[in-house]
Amino acid sequence: MRRFLLWLVMVAATLALILGGSAAFFYTQAGSADLPQQPVVFGGAELEPNGWDWSVPVLGGKLTKQVQSPTNLSVQHLGAFSEDIPALALPAWVSRAKVTVTAPSGVQWSGSADEFAGYTYDQNGSYRLTLTAWHIAEETAEPEGWYAYCADFTLQQQPKIALSADRAVQGSVVALSLSGYLEGEPALQTDLGTVWFRKTQSGYMGYIPVTYNAESGVHTLALSCGSFSQQLELTVTSAQTSTVTVEEDTRTGAEEYRNNIWPLFTTGSAEKQWQGAFRAPSAAAVQLHYGDVQMVNGARAGQATGVAYRPAPDEAVTAPQTGKVLFAGTLQLTGGTVVIDHGCGVKSYLYGLKTLAVQAGQSVQTGDALGTADALGVDYELRIGSKTVDPEAAMTGRGGLQFREYE
Repeated sequence: MRRFLLWLVMVAATLALILGGSAAFFYTQAGSADLPQQPVVFGGAELEPNGWDWSVPVLGGKLTKQVQSPTNLSVQHLGAFSEDIPALALPAWVSRAKVTVTAPSGVQWSGSADEFAGYTYDQNGSYRLTLTAWHIAEETAEPEGWYAYCADFTLQQQPKIALSADRAVQGSVVALSLSGYLEGEPALQTDLGTVWFRKTQSGYMGYIPVTYNAESGVHTLALSCGSFSQQLELTVTSAQTSTVTVEEDTRTGAEEYRNNIWPLFTTGSAEKQWQGAFRAPSAAAVQLHYGDVQMVNGARAGQATGVAYRPAPDEAVTAPQTGKVLFAGTLQLTGGTVVIDHGCGVKSYLYGLKTLAVQAGQSVQTGDALGTADALGVDYELRIGSKTVDPEAAMTGRGGLQFREYE
């Protein structure tokens, strides 16, 4: 019995020695090779970590080993960017990241990587980027920790201007992109209408309305931004329209409409809220297309400033795009009326609703119910400022409103 007990003790000691040796071996082998290897890329260059702190699991997570290197003062020099604005690309292992940018003026900006995608460079000169990228382990066998980075770079950008098109048919929208070295905020003088600009990572984007009665021919666009100024040309072409006989509109209430709706032409958010194509607010067929010439009793009565649908009574009317409701109420001239602000001067105006399911101040998403249709039909106007444009063109998803969508 004693020999058997002694044998058991020796076996247990041997197993403990083997397991302990294995654990020690795997512990000593755990290190930098177990950490994420895919690099963070900025401006096309792979960033080099200047510090890290990771917990590396050993033996299936039964043990962890700290792999550390204190953050040092080394700075990676990326050189000058004179063409494209440097973009940040994070590998798949990054769970979250914090970015800090120090501009040539000394002003610092900090935020997440998603927020950094909207950062606007407003001057040339030397910048410093610091970044910490974390990985939060979802499994016990994954390392968890962070890398730190620090890099200098120089912007040497000249202003760049791009139009989504240099020829535009009546009813369309032309986007204007301005990037590079900028002083102040841009302004555009044109007889086509008021242009609102929004900030992008590379500069600004504005949307030029080419309404149904814009004069055909060459239009001059006078762009200014601080001390920078340049003139552009945009050629407007006539749209093909149909002639449609309609009943005489005897409704009154024009002054009430002006008092409630016209002030909305110049108010609203400067931030872009739409994404992708617009959607028809009604499933019914279009009865009147944008720009159609309307005839009453054989005489011309004007042109359609929107799209007219003739849905069944009480059929749902939905939001054409994401935005914020600026007005929801009943007007003598237009019946149940909803105005949605999509940002950057772009708004949807829906008329002829029997019931309303939204109220002013409410945020809506594309396809959300706005109310139900009246028996007389629903009209949809899409405006930039006070100028109407063709809603059906926005529904294609290939117009100026979708130009460089994610900038």
